Amino acid sequence: MSELKVGIVGCGGIGAVHVKSWAQVDGARIVAACDADGARAEATGATAYADYLAMLDGEQLDVVDICTPPNLHPAIAIEALKRGIPTICEKPLARTPEEARQITAAAASSGTLLMTAFCHRFHPPVEAVKAMIDAGTLGRILMFRNRFGTKFKDVESRWFADVEVAGGGTLMDTSVHSVDLFRYLVGEVSAASAAVANYNPAIHGLEDSGAMLLKAENGAIGVIEASWMTPWSANIVEFYGELGVAEINYNNGATRYILQGESDWTPVKVESGDRFVKELQHLAAVLRGEEELRVTGEDGLRAVEVIHQAYAHPVG
Repeated sequence: MSELKVGIVGCGGIGAVHVKSWAQVDGARIVAACDADGARAEATGATAYADYLAMLDGEQLDVVDICTPPNLHPAIAIEALKRGIPTICEKPLARTPEEARQITAAAASSGTLLMTAFCHRFHPPVEAVKAMIDAGTLGRILMFRNRFGTKFKDVESRWFADVEVAGGGTLMDTSVHSVDLFRYLVGEVSAASAAVANYNPAIHGLEDSGAMLLKAENGAIGVIEASWMTPWSANIVEFYGELGVAEINYNNGATRYILQGESDWTPVKVESGDRFVKELQHLAAVLRGEEELRVTGEDGLRAVEVIHQAYAHPVG
């Protein structure tokens, strides 16, 4: 495979991030771009399409990158997979477990690669702490805490606040990443519950803030928080093990740990790199047969299942 020919569906928002990231992947090129906004598709410099079916049938693609709102993921992904085109799909994989299972079933039926775009797995600090956990430096992980929060300006006028499009609020949009980090770094989820709230009176039918409590099959406990309503917020992941603690601070870029018997934190040496670029570089390496896939469609399905399990077990 000399040059990877990429077709992207959805060129605004996260799609624009993917367009810039693909440009930094050696040996890959976006040859086709599809968007309801023709100008956005044309701005990629690739052949522009308004109809994703026309793109899938009109191009010889090595991979399809789906960056649309969640309600469109199943139809696009299933059509690409039916054609045997390897597919990466942005999170959440779908709005419901049923929709996500339709996508993973299409991948299994056609024997085609399906990757969920959980970019945080490729965040260099996460990779560094993963290596520490795997090496046993922190001992058995007992507790996990993650908060991602912000003030999402004008969210009520965006598709994120439309439950028919998004499938859920902050848990589905933001905490789906957190659930994947918990599964990836701590253990498979056995139980999930949630407390959700609406503080923005213009948002209806989904939460703008929420907290989740997870229990892993191995006994570890996880607390996950997310909000679109906090003007300042910690954005942090913390791991509490039997032998020590590690934390990743997304706000200041610091990653550090402290072990039992120590009085000072030790900075973690972290390699440079952008998680979106590294994610797509990994996918390119997988398609060339150079690496094993690190995040699958099943991972995307499990994250949606856990979110819905939490929704089904409300606190309060």
